[in-house]
Amino acid sequence: MMTTSNNRTRCRPLQYSLKQPLAIACALMPLIGLPAFAVDASNDIEEVIVTASKRNQSLLDFSGSVSVITNFQNVKNIGDISSQVPGFNIVDAGPRNPTGLVIRGLRLDEVNANDLGGDGAVVSTYIDNIPLQGFFAPLSPGLKDLQQVEILRGPQSTLYGNSSIGGLIRYITNKPDLEKQSLTANAEISQTNYSDDLNYDTDLVVNTPLLNNTLGMRLLLSKTENQGFIDNPYWLSGPAEDTNDDKAKQARLSVLWHPTEEFSLGGSYHYQENNVTDRQATNESFTGDEYTATSRFEQPMNAELQLASVDAEYDFEWATLSASLSHYDYERDEIVDQTDYFIMIDEIYGPYYTTMDNMFAFNAAFVDVVKDSAELRLVSSDDQRLRWLVAAFYSRDDLDVIQGDFVPGFADFMDEDRPGDADFAVTQAELLSEYSTYAEVAYDIIPRWEVSAGLRYFRYDDELDVCYAAYPGLPEGYCEAGDDVSNNSLGKFSTRYKLTDQQSIYFTITEGYRRGGANILPLDSTAETFYEPDTAVNYELGYRSSLLDNRLTLNVAAYNVEWDNLQVRTTSSSSLPYFMNVGDARSTGVELESVFQLNSALSLRAGYSHVDAKITETVLFTDINGDDVFNGDPLPGSPRTEWNLALDYNQDIGSVVVDASIGSSYFGEVYTALNSGFRNYGKLDSFNIANLSAGVTLENWRLGTFINNVGNTRGITGTRSTEWYGERGRFEYVTRPRTVGLSVTYKY
Repeated sequence: MMTTSNNRTRCRPLQYSLKQPLAIACALMPLIGLPAFAVDASNDIEEVIVTASKRNQSLLDFSGSVSVITNFQNVKNIGDISSQVPGFNIVDAGPRNPTGLVIRGLRLDEVNANDLGGDGAVVSTYIDNIPLQGFFAPLSPGLKDLQQVEILRGPQSTLYGNSSIGGLIRYITNKPDLEKQSLTANAEISQTNYSDDLNYDTDLVVNTPLLNNTLGMRLLLSKTENQGFIDNPYWLSGPAEDTNDDKAKQARLSVLWHPTEEFSLGGSYHYQENNVTDRQATNESFTGDEYTATSRFEQPMNAELQLASVDAEYDFEWATLSASLSHYDYERDEIVDQTDYFIMIDEIYGPYYTTMDNMFAFNAAFVDVVKDSAELRLVSSDDQRLRWLVAAFYSRDDLDVIQGDFVPGFADFMDEDRPGDADFAVTQAELLSEYSTYAEVAYDIIPRWEVSAGLRYFRYDDELDVCYAAYPGLPEGYCEAGDDVSNNSLGKFSTRYKLTDQQSIYFTITEGYRRGGANILPLDSTAETFYEPDTAVNYELGYRSSLLDNRLTLNVAAYNVEWDNLQVRTTSSSSLPYFMNVGDARSTGVELESVFQLNSALSLRAGYSHVDAKITETVLFTDINGDDVFNGDPLPGSPRTEWNLALDYNQDIGSVVVDASIGSSYFGEVYTALNSGFRNYGKLDSFNIANLSAGVTLENWRLGTFINNVGNTRGITGTRSTEWYGERGRFEYVTRPRTVGLSVTYKY
């Protein structure tokens, strides 16, 4: 490597057992939770408390760029949130595939199929105190019964460790209310353009206090069915309509025991199940139709997520001691049409697979990720001039991956014993352990001027076993085992000055890291089995204010992020993906968000971000297979410019409350890879999506209506190119078309 500076068919044609061998389309909607603030019935904008610093802070007292979503009327997924938060966007491949999270343009992976989500995350995701596994990330958690969602922009690794290079998404669930019993029931029905059936969404939340208001229980039950809108006339079993339907179930039980003012003990269990029939992807250039796909059979995905946690807290007055234990278990299996890949191989290397009669092929994959974590934390009280926290953290990740390509009839064709007609099969077992300690201290030099600093030390142990199946030609099979240890420390510095009681400025320097990992490599590969961590340093200057008697909020941040030792995903000589460390990158930009309460009924919200994220070091591959990267290559997956604008109405008219909203979000052009040397390189066009909604509330009942994607915009959010899959095998991920719905909610 040389470096230089500067009627409808629903049958399943394949019966193989895997264990055997939104689009970015929803803009701001009514009462959707304003960035960092919520609006009450008066002319004031209510302040929202930020908890991501591991202590409760008002926004004016927080040194860093953060948005907080506090109300979830009509919010269905992470895309609905990203459309209103400047500097935060997603790589949306529909409900079948993991959603790539991008903050401040920090992403290196191609915007393509990426079915398993095995690319390393650069944004950490937490549900309460539960860290989700970053590499084989689950589908986005259902946004049900949440207190708020906090989006922190910029590296957060001092407090949150691995994968916090770009930032952090933290879902905070509603906890049991120990004082009053309540019930909320919601039902929604909607129709999506080009779909023959209706979508359904129902959920129930029950809260019950027990034991003289010292014990409480909260239960959530939810079921969602979204119908498909993409047809496929090419299935081997016959033409099919609305193939990309998806179903989801969710249940969460939370318990809170608060026997004294000083002590509390809480626990929760979360279960989520997702079943998707096929991709939310089309192939317009091949079919001539905007909503038609070309795969030969359905490509199902089934996923199951289980989360369990226990949190204890004791208040000593001078400090609070907290302990958290969590368990995370994510399973996913899927089938993908690989026929066009094998056809392209024959076109390159000569006829082989295509000499089989009625040849078709598929890839089957199974992923099981288990993560256990524990944290012990001592945080000083807030009413001191000197404030501090110290903590220790441990996590253990157990990853098991099985995948392979299968060609039905291949064993007979080869006259060989190949289990399940496998052309290729591999297993990966990886055990990751993290040991971390961290501390942070803040001091008020004068009442208006605070300085703070933090430090985290971490160590990672990585143990890997990879095995390739034993077939004729490789009679003994092939297994490789190895281990790797890495350790480092990260720091943080910030200073904040209150210009007035309602205005503050801050400057912060934060560091972030993403752990290294292990590659699945063939026997003849010259690439490294393990790749190293990459790191980032963020320099940020911000202004935060609440003006005009708390009727106007204005928050602005400018930043520069230096990203070093990049983990770039490339392709081996055997066409298998792998990671290696190459070069550096830089992201500079500005973010703005504002809320203006025009009067007691009307509020205006706006957000804007501009980011310039590029490679800053040319790397040419001379001794191994890889894709060169060049100084100036734009980072993929994030638009340079985004904006959102919304007008909300909320008014009491006698005994009735009327609300309405109109909102629009713009997403600029997006590159799908670093440069044309990568197989999925291209540029996605910009698009704009608008939404409308309204509701009437009378006593315990609310009746609502909405139109998502009013203009029926077909936004393309990702692609797979023709290079390895040909014209029929290519596709583009698309946003969900116009959807019109009604909802009814009952609360007591």
